[in-house]
Amino acid sequence: MPFKPSPKSAPLAKLRVVLDTNVLVSGSLVGGGPSGRILQAARHKEFQVLVCPAIIAEYREVMARPHIRRKYPLTTHVTPAVMEFLEVIAEMVFPTHIESVIADDPDDDILLACAVEGRASFIVSGDSHLKALGRCRGVKIVTPREFVSRFLSNSPP
Repeated sequence: MPFKPSPKSAPLAKLRVVLDTNVLVSGSLVGGGPSGRILQAARHKEFQVLVCPAIIAEYREVMARPHIRRKYPLTTHVTPAVMEFLEVIAEMVFPTHIESVIADDPDDDILLACAVEGRASFIVSGDSHLKALGRCRGVKIVTPREFVSRFLSNSPP
């Protein structure tokens, strides 16, 4: 399966990163592009992925949507593989306080809480509300393309 950890993984880097559900979905369904590169780098432990139960639940919910299953029939195989990948690679964070930061999309607040609680350096997201925020409580918010350009440009595709 393409999302199992590599047995020859590089030493775990200190960079701690929260991946938004849109990055997880795009990277697991499309495979190529910046989100796919990010998942491959995570697989090789080039940085530490942080998740919380809400991110995992949202990923599972999005992947179960009928229009996603119709467009990407392999979701029935990809979803369990990514779930296993997250269980093996990611560090689970349990946010104790979810501050209301993004009034237009309060669901994004859980990503910020996960990042703050997990002492992340970055949130990687394509979400317009998060991108507009740019930074929150010391956590920089970058797009998948920015993350690849800054940290993975020397990694093989």
